[in-house]
Amino acid sequence: MLFETLIYKCILKARSIAPKDKHNKIKLDGSMHYLIDKCFFITQLMAVRRLTDKKGSDVVSLYKLLKLMKENNKYLTRKNYFMILEERGYHYDYADIAKKAEEYLHKNLKMDTVICIPDELNWEKSSEFHSNFDKLSKTQFNDRTPDDFVDISVFEKLLDNLDYCENLRDYVNSYIAHSLNLEKIEKLEDKSLPISFDQLWEAQKIICSVINFVGLYLIGISDYGLLPLTHGTILHYIEEPLVSKDKKKELYKEEEIFRNETFSWKINIDELII
Repeated sequence: MLFETLIYKCILKARSIAPKDKHNKIKLDGSMHYLIDKCFFITQLMAVRRLTDKKGSDVVSLYKLLKLMKENNKYLTRKNYFMILEERGYHYDYADIAKKAEEYLHKNLKMDTVICIPDELNWEKSSEFHSNFDKLSKTQFNDRTPDDFVDISVFEKLLDNLDYCENLRDYVNSYIAHSLNLEKIEKLEDKSLPISFDQLWEAQKIICSVINFVGLYLIGISDYGLLPLTHGTILHYIEEPLVSKDKKKELYKEEEIFRNETFSWKINIDELII
């Protein structure tokens, strides 16, 4: 979702600095950029709807995940988290590991040298997880127990954040995914339509911040990169024209072929009515 938005933002920037003709109009092909705009907004709004969808028992979405965790929050205990994360070096009781780490430093640390503590002696990540879980479970340091669980208010706040996308889902359901009926027209009359880029950007920001929170604190300390790594720049050959002037006539031929083809898409009454 964000990778496509990055490309689109570069296109918007390119439009703002594109050369102009003698009438001070930007020299860009209107039909191609119309297609870019339309496809971008439709695909992005559909992505927002998929991630925040609330309905359907077989629907998989970020919203449904949080709702499921909220309904089962008493199973999200401190003990269970440490049991799952143990293979990644997290320990509920890290006192012995902290002692061994101190001994390792005392033995290996020398003046003007830098050393790295082995991962198996990294007790600080266990301590940090305990501290974060104190916040998630609304527990004081001295009151920690293995049965502390993630407080339901955590999920309520995250779900409330995702409710910003409600209007965008309504727009998709009414104008993109389905045909609009009169009842929906009346409901949407007083809403701001169509959806602006700023509204879409805010929805993306909220969704990604929620995903980051879920990854870092709720499903095993996974720091998701928001943008994929690419081989080389996404702007390779961006400065090149799509077609040269002397080849433009080939596009006119393609347009004519298409118009003739679609014009022939008719049902003959003699074939249909027997």
